[in-house]
Amino acid sequence: MGVGKKTGPKPSFNREDVVDAALAIGVDTFTLAQVAKRIGVVTSAVYRRFDSRDDLLDACLARAASSIAVPAPGASWQEVCRLWADECWQVCENFPGLARAVYSYAPAFTHVGQVAGAYAAALESHGYTRGQAGFALDFLGDTVFACRLGVESMRATDGSGESGLSRAKARVGKEVLDHPFQPDETWADRGATDVKVEFIIDGLGRHWPEM
Repeated sequence: MGVGKKTGPKPSFNREDVVDAALAIGVDTFTLAQVAKRIGVVTSAVYRRFDSRDDLLDACLARAASSIAVPAPGASWQEVCRLWADECWQVCENFPGLARAVYSYAPAFTHVGQVAGAYAAALESHGYTRGQAGFALDFLGDTVFACRLGVESMRATDGSGESGLSRAKARVGKEVLDHPFQPDETWADRGATDVKVEFIIDGLGRHWPEM
C-alpha cells in the first residue's frame, strides 16, 4: 500500500459562507479566487454554489437590501424620506464598496424592489402616486450614494498612508486659495449630505414630479 499525502475531509461550506467572504473582501472588488482562498477551498469549488461572479454579487446585494429598515406605520412623508436617506447611507457603511458596486452593475437596483416598495407604499398613503414616490426615492437615493462615493475617496489612503482628504486639503491650499470648495473633516463623514437631503425634502413640499 503506497503512502500518499493525507488530504483529510473536504472543507464544508455553504452559500452564506461564500457571501460572507465576498462581503468581507469588498462587494465592489472581490474575485472568486479571493473568496475561495478566504474560505479555504479551490476556486472551482465556489462554482458549486454560484454560477459566476455576477451570481455571487447578486447574492451580496440581496443580503445588503434585506438589512434596510422600512418605515413604521403612520410615519409622515418627511419621516419616510429621511429614513430612506439614512438607510441608504447606513447600508453603505455596513457593506463597504456597495455604492461603487451599485453604480457599476446595472441590475443592482432590482434587489431593493421589495423594500423600496414598502417606502413607496408609505408615501402613497399620503396621497402621492407611485410615480411621484419613485421619483422622490430615486432622487434621494442617488444623492446619498453619490455623496457616499465622495466620502469614500476622502477616506481612502495611498501607499504612504495619506488620506484623500489630506491630499485634497494640500492641493486646494497650495494651488487655489479662493476655491469655493474648501475641504474639511466633514468631507470624510456625511458632510453636506444631510443638507442636500433636507433641500430635496423642502422642494418636495412644493412639488412632486412624476418619474
